[in-house]
Amino acid sequence: MHDPSAPPLRLGNYEPLLELASGGMATVYVARQIGAAGFERIVVVKRVHRHLLGHRDFYDMFRDEARVASMVRHPNVVPVIDVVEVQSPERELFLVMEYVESTSLATLRKAAHELRRESDDIVSGRIPVPIVARVLYDTLMGLHAAHTAVDIQGRPLGVVHRDVSPQNIIVGVDGSSRLIDFGVAKASHRLTETKSGSVKGKYSYMAPEQARGQDVDRRTDIFAAGVVLHEALTDRRLFRGENDLDTMRRIMEIDIPAPSTVQPALPAALDAVTLKALARSPEGRFQTAIEMAEALETAVSLASHREVTAYLEKVCGPRLAERREALREMLAGQALPLSMELMRDPGDSQSSKSMRFVGEEPTRREGSETGSKIAVESPPTREAKSRATLWAALAVGLLALAGIVFAVSKSSTSAVPTTATATATATATATATATATATATVSAAAPAPVPVLVDLTADAPIETLDVPGSTKIELAGKVAHVTLDPWKDPIEVQAKLKGGKKAIGTLLPGATALALVTEKPKPSGGHVTTTKPPDLQGNPYGAP
Repeated sequence: MHDPSAPPLRLGNYEPLLELASGGMATVYVARQIGAAGFERIVVVKRVHRHLLGHRDFYDMFRDEARVASMVRHPNVVPVIDVVEVQSPERELFLVMEYVESTSLATLRKAAHELRRESDDIVSGRIPVPIVARVLYDTLMGLHAAHTAVDIQGRPLGVVHRDVSPQNIIVGVDGSSRLIDFGVAKASHRLTETKSGSVKGKYSYMAPEQARGQDVDRRTDIFAAGVVLHEALTDRRLFRGENDLDTMRRIMEIDIPAPSTVQPALPAALDAVTLKALARSPEGRFQTAIEMAEALETAVSLASHREVTAYLEKVCGPRLAERREALREMLAGQALPLSMELMRDPGDSQSSKSMRFVGEEPTRREGSETGSKIAVESPPTREAKSRATLWAALAVGLLALAGIVFAVSKSSTSAVPTTATATATATATATATATATATATVSAAAPAPVPVLVDLTADAPIETLDVPGSTKIELAGKVAHVTLDPWKDPIEVQAKLKGGKKAIGTLLPGATALALVTEKPKPSGGHVTTTKPPDLQGNPYGAP
């Protein structure tokens, strides 16, 4: 039953239950919507971090995502059904999406590797070709719906997703696949416009024009879909390099192998479809997503939705059942939902560890790419809290003894064993010897921050560079390697380039790469205009 000492979090009429994913801009939860006359339903809530609400660019970007996604209506796109802004007791901004019981294509591929029995495809760790074809076909149909979406007045939105990747394709238990996350989508009439030279998306799935920061259109998404198809068929990464710069080089330069040359058992008919989608020139690709979908359907037999459901159950059944059971227990009051303590804003330096739910692998950071993270350990039970309290009391006694032995007058802290999200903390002082009780709390010594290495690039050799908060800067021609401690607010970067030019950029929290933009004087002279490109955003199930 619910512990009265840990009140559940409420966001308006929504009660978050399980964390699905968290990024630099927002956190995504499975939540219960509560209405009048006993109305309840399960939804997904994407909640912007409160410490970012004061940044207008973040605020407008979040509203843009909701606006664009709410206008794309198709069975193969997860829709936004509500946008809520709460002012009391604390300011909150979040969007609400339909809940789809599913797993991401990225996780499905990983699970196929873990299950090596029953068929040749599973033994080899590859998803069967008909399943891959169906997943991509459904995704392309959803992508076409996004590309052709109109606003309520019938005006074309001109949507370009810009982040088509395995993390943003979910495979539902109904056998249908859906496209998610329009957080970095390009569309007309946005509150925030992407500046020339800026880059958004995951490097490994970018088209050449996107990686260069040039104009993008629907054919940019076709290229990304081609990368997803190639990797799902061959079970190998196509462009991923040692770092983001190496990945970009490979996108521009390497010879792209036909899938059947990597996996000879693959139907040769798929080679033409895949390689056309991956043409480096937009004119050489499929011109629409539905054109690629039809070519895929002609090249190979698609699995039925029922066959996809059966395969998903075979490969990910235990994961899905574990998530389903944890959610059932929370709804029945047999397990604790997320509490206010667990839901402190990630920008708060004293924030507790967030609870994640058991089911899928945690987020894997690959350069600036964001992986899928769907849920984690069970919530803390009363027994776990009791154990934590005992550990707290024991820790206080030990620390007090250490203080006597070493005659330390200042507070000493010590890390103690933890269970899932029930983390015991205690603070020992010189007076703790006589006052240690079972209600004492133990404060774990804060670990040293893990440095972040950021690659900055410019269109001319960099002579000097100013990055506030940096601990190390290495200049190497047009590239600079900068080391910083983790930061919460955008950092304004300024550089002097060879030839006297200046370049600027804005480093968003968590970014690992940034393309600096050279200042260019207007023809009239006497005035300088600049562009400050937002850095990469990568988002699982709508998480940034």
